[in-house]
Amino acid sequence: MINHLHYADELECDEPDTKHWRHPWCEAKNNGQLASRPPVLGKDTPCTIPNMFKAAADKFAKNKYMGTRDILEETRDGRKKFWTKGPYKWKTYEQVYTEILALAKGILELPGIKEKRAADDECIAALLAETSSEWQMAAQACLTCGLTITTVYATLGHEAMLHGLQETKAQIIFVDWVQYKTLSAEVLAKCPDLKYVILIGQELTPLKVDGKANPEAFPLTEGYKWEDAQEAAELTTLPALVKKGKGATYKDFESVAPQPHDIALIMYTSGSTGLPKGVVLDHSNFVSVIASTIAQGCVTPAPDDVVIAYLPLAHILELIVETATTSQGGAIGYAHPRSLTGASPYVKHGDLETPDLTALKPTLMAAVPAILDLISGGLKKKINDMGGMKKSLFYGAVGRKMGRPATDEPLGCWGCCGCLDGTILKKVKEGAGLQNARLLISGGAPLSAETQAFCSAALAPVAQGYGATETVGCATVQEVIQPRGSTRPVDKNTGHVGAIQPATELKLLSVPEMNYLVTDDPPRGEILVFGNNVTQHGYYKMPEKTAEDFIKHADGNLWFHTGDIGVMLKDGNLKIVDRKKDLIKLSGGEYVSLGKVEAALKNVPGIGACVVFARPDKDHCVVIVSQPEKGWASVGGKPEEEKLLKDIADSLTKQKLAKFEIPKKAKVCDGEPWTPETGLVTASLKVQRIPLREHYNGEGGLLEKMDYKFPEK
Repeated sequence: MINHLHYADELECDEPDTKHWRHPWCEAKNNGQLASRPPVLGKDTPCTIPNMFKAAADKFAKNKYMGTRDILEETRDGRKKFWTKGPYKWKTYEQVYTEILALAKGILELPGIKEKRAADDECIAALLAETSSEWQMAAQACLTCGLTITTVYATLGHEAMLHGLQETKAQIIFVDWVQYKTLSAEVLAKCPDLKYVILIGQELTPLKVDGKANPEAFPLTEGYKWEDAQEAAELTTLPALVKKGKGATYKDFESVAPQPHDIALIMYTSGSTGLPKGVVLDHSNFVSVIASTIAQGCVTPAPDDVVIAYLPLAHILELIVETATTSQGGAIGYAHPRSLTGASPYVKHGDLETPDLTALKPTLMAAVPAILDLISGGLKKKINDMGGMKKSLFYGAVGRKMGRPATDEPLGCWGCCGCLDGTILKKVKEGAGLQNARLLISGGAPLSAETQAFCSAALAPVAQGYGATETVGCATVQEVIQPRGSTRPVDKNTGHVGAIQPATELKLLSVPEMNYLVTDDPPRGEILVFGNNVTQHGYYKMPEKTAEDFIKHADGNLWFHTGDIGVMLKDGNLKIVDRKKDLIKLSGGEYVSLGKVEAALKNVPGIGACVVFARPDKDHCVVIVSQPEKGWASVGGKPEEEKLLKDIADSLTKQKLAKFEIPKKAKVCDGEPWTPETGLVTASLKVQRIPLREHYNGEGGLLEKMDYKFPEK
């Protein structure tokens, strides 16, 4: 028996302390089955990424596909850098696909690679580079060859890079030229399994620096030997491999083509130990997400869409957005976070040509909450600086779109000016480069209700989604645009993460120790996810962690236990309210391991007992330091907060913690020490995180004094 809700069907569930849902499309349109095959693939075509790409290239051959901009000049003012960028230049699907096939042939011409594929030996290619068209081309070429790709990103430092490269024993690496000199000795030379280093990033290299030809221009030589490695690796470039491939006679891609359940990607994501863990995803996982997105019909790109690409391709959100756009024949304009808007650090004040948003004028944009906070904050500041009538008219227009009464502040008295709303908002959108935007997509971390409501009113509808690398980025998404043929109402609410994706099933499991029960009204519990998009391989070379997070249930399916606490709202939308584990994702998408930071803080003078808090809608964490059980004298005296914060920053930096792991605010509690008797620590003196949060979360409490008070449940 199915209980039909607006956005979810509740299924019968025989497991104790559990409730179970899936998307209504599955029953209404797919005979009760989860989405798995996108329409672009024929029924007899294997569900792989290369097959999906080929089908799109055939169908949309003449459509513009990849757009890039030259960095015409980089000027420097002390430590500051500024870019001047040229217009977008476009290649069609046909042109790009031809180059990808040539690059694939060039890869197979590298000695030993074709032989490994013929023997069906594991052969892994790594990508250590910023988002660019070359990154995507390199990935597609490797997948066409049947190679597994692994993503490595630089934000967590050399140790994390080395971990991924050494663990996978990657033999090929594509690396940005601007990063190569920094990484060659510190990282690449310590990876003896590397056989080939392929330079990319030509489009990220300035043509001029301070008016002169760039002395570190992208190299176009080939055959250079890199002698610093333990085993010398051959150094070449992507353009050189494409040239080699165009002259190759090799045509037999069928013999190396991957199958649906072959491994496509090992994507490294932050782990609670500080070292990243590799999520193993196969081709069918990716393809099912595309099928799911199309089936739901809310965030599906169209052939006339233009998507701006600037988020890290080493993270799942950007990768799946670009894959979905490709499958539907849309255009992708590549940008850079440091030149995205007029307020970006590499854009000179008043430069109207360089910002990528204003140059591209996209119709679709994916963002993490921190980016949307930046855009909304920049808009508000610009309008507030104008003041007067312009400010009143803008906030009036936004207020009406948000449905607020005329008396709301800061909207003021605006009730008689509605006839100008369209003109006012159009000018604001044009200034932001978002006049063509029909949809903004937010993922990676929870988005604040205030930012979502403001951006939806001032710019375009914002669809918030929820997922993880383990679910190929998608588990739920808001239906802010009505799907074609659907009678479900458009979701105009904020503060939740939307409907279950059609490739996915979702359960809530009671967490009695946190007082979250599926018998609550509405049901609450830990979010469990199963579906065609959920990895069935778990984590690379981590069987214990895989067994902990992926559990086979009574229905025979392997369910991913996310550690997130959710509420299934009465209309069938999911809301995230808490975190069961101590690994918290900040608003910028970075993970903070609370236990790791707490352990590092114990090395700071004056700290004996401490607890770290992180909220997913904040870009930083905070710490509360308690009097040790043996008194302040045991740690050299009670620390002074201002000096303590500086000592924390100095110590944790020396301990090589990332910037986002270092608490930005600290408070010292001079009350009674935490003891097992108070319930604030365990018998072994481990912090009791939930009781401590409740202890300091009251009105006027230490969390509120740091502007870090947690919302009431």
